[in-house]
Amino acid sequence: MCHKVLFVLISVAAAILAPFCVALADNQYPNPDVFVSSDVLSQGDTLLVVVKNEANEITGRFGSTKLYFFRNQSNKDWVAITGISVNKIPGEYKLTINVSGKAAYEKNITITDRYFSETELVVTQELLQQGYTAKNIISNIINKENKLLNKTLSVFTPVSYVAKPFVYPVFIVKDVGSFGNIRKSKSSKIQHLGVDLNAPLNTPVYCANDGKVVFVKNMQDYGNTVIVDHGLGVYSLYLHLNRFSVRTGQMVRLGDNIGLSGNSGYSIEPHLHFGITIQGVAVDPLEFVWTTQGMK
Repeated sequence: MCHKVLFVLISVAAAILAPFCVALADNQYPNPDVFVSSDVLSQGDTLLVVVKNEANEITGRFGSTKLYFFRNQSNKDWVAITGISVNKIPGEYKLTINVSGKAAYEKNITITDRYFSETELVVTQELLQQGYTAKNIISNIINKENKLLNKTLSVFTPVSYVAKPFVYPVFIVKDVGSFGNIRKSKSSKIQHLGVDLNAPLNTPVYCANDGKVVFVKNMQDYGNTVIVDHGLGVYSLYLHLNRFSVRTGQMVRLGDNIGLSGNSGYSIEPHLHFGITIQGVAVDPLEFVWTTQGMK
């Protein structure tokens, strides 16, 4: 009889404790604390992912794209930045974050279609006198200058030079040539994968973040061009400068002067063409700078 009572008591105790045991087992793998800049993005946008208060390294993917994480300025959080191509097929893409000892974080990100306006490729009489034509401009950019730039932009530096949010390259930001605008002449088209910022002649141009100058060159259409490598596939581009203030191989800091704005190359009037690429994907640079403010 005593044995039967003991067996009943043990069974009752086990039944009472069972839910707590399951709860403890589930909590062995809590979800990481993840901040995502947005779960709805458009073509040309930037996705920022911040994993907070993790000592161990982080891995992750957005769709088929590998994410590369680096520490922000507080050294408490991990940050990854990836870009949405202007040609990205709209739909849902899975974001997956893996942290040692924790459950995988998964979230669906919706990519929407974005409208890009079309305008006529303008060639002034002055440019015509210099030998520019719409056909030659498009052909040279596609077949020569973009290929030259892509040789630099395709190099992947396996460390990040940045820890702070990016900044705009001029003090007063006025968009005078929108990102993604399609410029055409008869049957030929070219897409503007940067933004033109209003910048009177010899306006100081500042580096958008810490990095290494990897390209300083004058080109026929892009004019005087500087490219800065920020690490992990992130590059900033500054075109149509009047003067260089940096040299290839120089390390620069956020806010350093890299040159003066100009009207060099194929340019209707003085301005700064500012561009950002992430692992070879050109993104809207103004939206990119705004999005990176979330990495503080």
